[in-house]
Amino acid sequence: MERTEILEVELLDRLKKETFNLISIPSHRDCHRINEYIQSRLPFIKFEKQYVGKKDLYNIYSISEDKPVLINTHVDTVPPITMKNPFQPVERNGRIYGRGANDTKGLIAALIVALQDFHRDYPDREIPISVAFTVDEEQNSALGSERLIELMSPIKSVLVLEPTYGRLCTAQMGAVEFSFTVKTPSAHGSEFEKFSNPVKEAFSIISRIENRLNRPVNIIKVRSGWDYYAVPDRANFLCEVKAYEGESVDSLVGKIKRELFSSGLDVEFKLEDAEAFQRFKKGEMLEALKKAYREGTGREAEEGIMPSWTDASNFHRAGFECVVFGFGSLADCHTDRESIALKELELTYKTIYRFLSILTQP
Repeated sequence: MERTEILEVELLDRLKKETFNLISIPSHRDCHRINEYIQSRLPFIKFEKQYVGKKDLYNIYSISEDKPVLINTHVDTVPPITMKNPFQPVERNGRIYGRGANDTKGLIAALIVALQDFHRDYPDREIPISVAFTVDEEQNSALGSERLIELMSPIKSVLVLEPTYGRLCTAQMGAVEFSFTVKTPSAHGSEFEKFSNPVKEAFSIISRIENRLNRPVNIIKVRSGWDYYAVPDRANFLCEVKAYEGESVDSLVGKIKRELFSSGLDVEFKLEDAEAFQRFKKGEMLEALKKAYREGTGREAEEGIMPSWTDASNFHRAGFECVVFGFGSLADCHTDRESIALKELELTYKTIYRFLSILTQP
């Protein structure tokens, strides 16, 4: 085996071990242990804590006046949900499975190893970036990135690590999240055909919303019915629709409400969250990332649109240049098949390592 092949195997082993270690630390409630672990792996970076005011959660960060580019990702994950043995990572067919494997512990592993190798290869150079690991991203409050902005006056650009299939996402899809309740008279189950069923009525309303907006409705949660034999008296749905570029969120909400309240049924509506499509500011960081991608992977980078909310939204609104990036499948995240390929870890590592090298050049 040639020297380059040996180095490649060693790199994959290190990336695998780092990802295994990170997955093994649950961080869907308390992020203290994973923050401590990250600090122990990067002793050459002086981290500080920033409490966000929720359940003793805190960010760890290292932000410097002379390092205007920030790499950020979140350390919290969704709960196990239906995943079995979520914190006992396994490798199958070149993929590492476990909660957070792709969102975003594999990407954290790639960042840690890239920073370690840059520090080893260039001991006389400063790490050329600011770095922050934030909490609370998987909650609607997203307090980690919201609070971090208070400390980001030296920062001009932010690279947010999230699974994007390897695309450099310079925009983020908008969304309207809403809940509604349909109420109807209850009845004995044997007389169901004589009464309206609120679940069926709700689905009918959703179909009309889809026709009016010309797009599908994502049904996130449904609550209805009892354990006894009766037609339920209400159905509650939590839903979401995407907001495309140039669309008014207020206009979308208005169209949704018109379909709900024109049904003639007893309906309650609540707007849970809404955010317009965002086109991020582009600058020097994007060009450096494209070069790093080309040199690290051997192919040209593609720009894309992040279909999900990320912390980049808060950074964008605060005026920073943003790019969301990371290899891996977003569709598999939050599911019992969440995983990341060793090749995806390697490509993320190589892009980040080259990015660090480029930032040190004149």
